[in-house]
Amino acid sequence: MYCRIRRLCAVWGMTVAAISAAVAQSSFGGTVTDEQDRPLEGAAVTLLRGSGEQIVAYTLTDANGAFSLTAKQSADSMQISVSMLGYRADRRPARTGVSHRIRLQQQAFQLKEVEIRPGRVWGRQDTVNYNVARFLSPGDESIKDVIRKLPGVDVDENGKISYNGKDISRFYVEGMDLVGGQYNRITDNLQAKSVETVQILENHQPVRALQKKVHTENIALNLKLKPEFRDRWMVTVQGGLGAAPPLWEGVANALQLSRKSQSAYTYRGNNTGHDVSSEQMTFFVNRLGQMEETNVNPFLKQPSLMAPLKKERLLFNNVNTLSANRLYKFSETAQVRLNAAYTHDVRQQERGSETSYYRLDDTVRVAEQSHTRIRSDEAELSVNLENNAAEKYLTNRFKVSGGRTHGIARYTGSQPLVQRLGTTDANIRNDFKTIWNRGSYTLQIHSLMKYDHLPSQLEFESTREKLNLNLFYSDNSISCIRKRGSITHQYTAGVNGQIGNIRNGMSACAIPAWQWNTPQWNASLSVPLVYTGFRPGGWNRFAANPSLSLRYKLNYAWQFSVSGRFREMYGDVTGFYAKPYHIDYRTVMYGNEILPVNHQQAYSAYAEYKRTVQEFFATLTLSHVRTRSNRIIEQRFDGTQMALVAHALPNDATGWNMHGTVSKGFYDWGMKLSLDCLFGRNRGEQLSSGERMSFESAFMQYEPKISWTPTRRLEISCVSTLRYGGSAVGNATRLASLWHIVQKLQFTYDLSDVSLLCRIDHYHNDVGKNQAVNALFGDLSARWKTGSWQFDASVSNLFDRRQYGYTEYSSVQSYTSWIHIRGREFMASARYRF
Repeated sequence: MYCRIRRLCAVWGMTVAAISAAVAQSSFGGTVTDEQDRPLEGAAVTLLRGSGEQIVAYTLTDANGAFSLTAKQSADSMQISVSMLGYRADRRPARTGVSHRIRLQQQAFQLKEVEIRPGRVWGRQDTVNYNVARFLSPGDESIKDVIRKLPGVDVDENGKISYNGKDISRFYVEGMDLVGGQYNRITDNLQAKSVETVQILENHQPVRALQKKVHTENIALNLKLKPEFRDRWMVTVQGGLGAAPPLWEGVANALQLSRKSQSAYTYRGNNTGHDVSSEQMTFFVNRLGQMEETNVNPFLKQPSLMAPLKKERLLFNNVNTLSANRLYKFSETAQVRLNAAYTHDVRQQERGSETSYYRLDDTVRVAEQSHTRIRSDEAELSVNLENNAAEKYLTNRFKVSGGRTHGIARYTGSQPLVQRLGTTDANIRNDFKTIWNRGSYTLQIHSLMKYDHLPSQLEFESTREKLNLNLFYSDNSISCIRKRGSITHQYTAGVNGQIGNIRNGMSACAIPAWQWNTPQWNASLSVPLVYTGFRPGGWNRFAANPSLSLRYKLNYAWQFSVSGRFREMYGDVTGFYAKPYHIDYRTVMYGNEILPVNHQQAYSAYAEYKRTVQEFFATLTLSHVRTRSNRIIEQRFDGTQMALVAHALPNDATGWNMHGTVSKGFYDWGMKLSLDCLFGRNRGEQLSSGERMSFESAFMQYEPKISWTPTRRLEISCVSTLRYGGSAVGNATRLASLWHIVQKLQFTYDLSDVSLLCRIDHYHNDVGKNQAVNALFGDLSARWKTGSWQFDASVSNLFDRRQYGYTEYSSVQSYTSWIHIRGREFMASARYRF
């Protein structure tokens, strides 16, 4: 009886103590927003007690502006204080059981003659944030127009985005990847005014199961939408007509982007020279496997119709492209993504050229004039299933794609002929990967299977050649990861094989790898051991491909890294092809069944400096590459007919490069200045008349850019490209150093509902010693907005220039070409947004 009373008293005492503790512990929460109810991330929330303002607890708001605080005292006499740079501080009584909704008012104030305003660029740990509203101008249509203005960020002509000189490897909207590497589908169509913040995520590890275990230096970009544009359909329809010759364009897109599901359906078509097929470009592919994937290239390729000139001026096209993208999110970690696209494109070009082939004993010159027409149809469908949980990761990527391209080139001159080239590319692939976390161990399994069908057919005069390439490839591996202290151990074993109509092959690998991570230091060492064999023929190789990198982060502003690696790489399986084949009507390739084996050493040093509040970003990269191959190519001529003959002889090539970037934003002036510098020197070898002939090239390139918005109504941008380079072939031939200078100036002036645009482009090209070609282009356009409608009228190539000339160097050759370009054209269009 006494024991039961003791147990009852003990239980009662524990219950009273628990209740007392629960009563004594107080919880406070809520959200912090600005005056427009937009959540504020990084606001400081402090819990104070008593008249002495003793700090009880402290936290920062998250991406949704939410905060939560806990105190082991009662809520009596407690206050919540909220502050953020550029906003008026707020203080109020702390209450439990309610959600505090705190609105901060914007405030500019002066401190010692320095005016402090809400920053448009700010950083926190590995995230850099850009306030879109403070970069937005009335003339900005798509979010790509705004991204171009962000300090430290660059967008090239094709739409590829880089940050501090590094290409981004992930593109998100509200933390979700809708389009993979084909992010032009979003940046070209998403309205600029719908985005609240652009975020750059450094050292991004997208797989939650590997976070805090495997360090990466990848860069991701995330778009955060304004609340009123989330989960809402944004629809745009546009059409236009023009003249000289008859012109047309059409645009339709529908986007719905939320945090639970996303959709993007797009259509673009025109014959105005705009290369809308760039919407289907894939700028990055996130590989799942640890082993080097075997890439397959066709025997023959269609001729390029490009030149160092803006695409819209030289491209004679008739293009239609469609894409459909849908992402379903089943839970916080599970999702499925569907992507489909189709492009039909017809391109034409008229050009003339003189090609000089430099040899030890003479120079062969070939003059050509041609009219080329290339028709292509390409389609793809992919399904991506992913469960990205912290304990288990699983993804399966299925993709089927195909394309058919047919080109006709009509050559005129003393010996006119017609060349027809047809190429087909059909492939299907499935890529699977799963990761399990079990205590301190992590297990990875990866399996890739793909099939490529790449037939080609070349016809000219009485010659008709068919070349087929079929290849089935499988890659399978298993990895074990364990983190002990600051060191991550990873051990991978894998095997892959290929079955094709030329040769079959297989390889096996063992890859030990280690990472050492501290807040300031990161070191990585990997030593892949690879065996490769091809049958028939008894071709076997064993290789060790070590790589080492070291990174030091002095502080938030400064970062340094060095890296080095050695790789044994193998050329395309077409090197095993036994028969000679034509590349074009006057070039024959003799591979002589020599598969290129390249030993490559690569070294680099990198330095980075950034001050996000001051909007200053700078990088410098030094790199050196040395390659030794077992194959060298000889050029042989019979009149204008050329043979490329492969020989089993050693061949060395080296290259040095220095790349620097500087970007600075000026808040008060509404300006962004940037400079990209590139210097390079390369050396290689080729056979001429049975003897070795070296070639060398050196170049430097500067690209300053200015984006300036002095007033809300006026925007000015200026981009210049200055490139200077020359080449030397053998000991006797020195090619003249050439300047290639491009200057682009654009003015946009906004008059309430009407905006005017003027663009001037100037090109200066050296085509030889003391010979240069100058070209001036001008464009004008006017835009009127009223409600949801927009009307545009434009005239391009005001000065009606019809021809463009340039000279380029390549190894032991030089090309002097002229191309027919688009003349003066008039266009009118109307757009409606729902």
